[in-house]
Amino acid sequence: MTQTNTTTNTPPEVWLTRKAAAHYLRLKGFAMTETTLARMASNNNAGKGPAFTRFGWKTVKYLKDDLDAWSEARKARVG
Repeated sequence: MTQTNTTTNTPPEVWLTRKAAAHYLRLKGFAMTETTLARMASNNNAGKGPAFTRFGWKTVKYLKDDLDAWSEARKARVG
């Protein structure tokens, strides 16, 4: 059961590690590895990869909503 924010009735933010983010994007059909995400994140992301947040020196996490938005923007539209 997911918890919601009692003041706004919104679900809590879901943070994923780089490994989990790569796995999540693979499930969505993208050929993605931790290394690929790390390269996309270099040089201040260079606008190539999904948004991320750095927690301390080495820890990088991705919001699930940001991964969804990034993947939706890159899906090919057929029709």
